[in-house]
Amino acid sequence: MTQEYFDAPLFIRECERTDVNLSETPFFCNIGERPVYVNKLPDGMEEVATATSNPVDRRGTEYRVSARESRQPPSEYGEQTRLELVADTVVYEALWATSKSAAAFGMTLVEKGQGIRVSSTVPKLSQIDYEYGMYAGHRSPYRGTGYSLLNRVCTDLECHGFPHVFAAIDPHLPLVISVGRYWPDEARIYLADLWVPCGSALYVPPRPEGQSYLDLHGNRNSALACWRGWGPDRIRTQTLLQVDGGFFHWFWNDLPTNHPLMSRLD
Repeated sequence: MTQEYFDAPLFIRECERTDVNLSETPFFCNIGERPVYVNKLPDGMEEVATATSNPVDRRGTEYRVSARESRQPPSEYGEQTRLELVADTVVYEALWATSKSAAAFGMTLVEKGQGIRVSSTVPKLSQIDYEYGMYAGHRSPYRGTGYSLLNRVCTDLECHGFPHVFAAIDPHLPLVISVGRYWPDEARIYLADLWVPCGSALYVPPRPEGQSYLDLHGNRNSALACWRGWGPDRIRTQTLLQVDGGFFHWFWNDLPTNHPLMSRLD
């Protein structure tokens, strides 16, 4: 009897890793739609300042947090908080990444022809070329299920003490970054998906101290969020991050999430 199987689903593939020394090359920019780090921005390129967050600006879908359950995870996951959201399904509002929508979640949009100085207490970071499969969000690192394919995508967000740069390099699909702004004292969180066109990037500075809210982000669901049931089932992106060490705080909830599509992809 002939046996047939589905193709093995791709979770995440690390394709290439490049060392970045911010002491020598502190500026990020796109040259020829490729993310690079340089000592000085090229002539004619606009330097953008790190966006200033306005605490009054609350975008995305609002949810009430009924309780928090903090657990001590394995050391590689850092600090972990489980959020109990008052909902049956969690919907992330789809937003095009603009200067204002990115700033509403503590990020800076860096468009074509622009560059930004990256801030970090640790100068040596890594730029990693990733390929995310549409099932990457169906894995949870928190529940002890390893690389099992789970039956739903859940909230999986983070903040940390080092910078990120999420660069959209896929020639076919925009990069989708899930974001949240969490107000612990108010027990409220605002959730959205920021859609970043190819050639642009989102800069996430190290977690600031002394704020009454936390800006959170995650990219595990980048491919599935913009998949229309046909076409590419994976997406390429490049991310600046600190591979070893550094402060991490993970926030998660196991309710199923819904990530609406944009009406157009141009």
